[in-house]
Amino acid sequence: MAIFQKVKGTKIYEEVIYQLRQKIVSGELGPGDMLPPEKVLAERMGVSRASVREALKVLEFLDLIESKPGGGTSISPLHADILIEQLNAISASPSSTLLLDLLELREVLEPKIVELAVERASDEEIKNIDDMLKGLNTADEALTSQTDAMFHIAIARASHNVFFIRLMETALAMLKETRTRTLSMSRSQTLIAQEHNDIVAPLKLRDKRAAVKAIKNHLRRIRLAVEGDFVDIDERDLND
Repeated sequence: MAIFQKVKGTKIYEEVIYQLRQKIVSGELGPGDMLPPEKVLAERMGVSRASVREALKVLEFLDLIESKPGGGTSISPLHADILIEQLNAISASPSSTLLLDLLELREVLEPKIVELAVERASDEEIKNIDDMLKGLNTADEALTSQTDAMFHIAIARASHNVFFIRLMETALAMLKETRTRTLSMSRSQTLIAQEHNDIVAPLKLRDKRAAVKAIKNHLRRIRLAVEGDFVDIDERDLND
């Protein structure tokens, strides 16, 4: 059962909205979960039923909750904004499995992003991505990490898919964690730079199949490094 705090100060209905959003973001309240009746919520928060009613109207307008006559109020299916807030919350939470969870996310997203970039990127966008490769050939790990981040974000923007762009930008903090840890492992920056070159080359040629293969190879090498099994893999192994 979700536990609510007594509301103090500010506009009361705004605090009610804030608490309910936080319960959804944290997962304490999930899609389909029923909210307590207005009277119960008002008692738990120490506010009037009118304040609760106003807050619920706003949340319903934002598609975060659903009200059915005689059926109560429930949490809506996962909303894009809530998903993004959840990703932010996860990225700030230490977890031994976070890195591999993030890699699984990238393994699903980035091949499709690259595929769309091949189809939709302008020549100027491809040139911008190509120019970023220079920043990956440096001994400055901080600069390399920053450029690496912007490289992947630039490809996402070249996909011209608003949701992919926003999701990748939101996940940037987690992606930075991936890069920081893999850069400090047994992988050389020269090899990392080469992998990025391998992604850009087919992108410039508008070769969708080769570009997707290159991003998958890149992510596979990162996974091997994270799992502690990295070696200088023969290309024939990556063709499997």
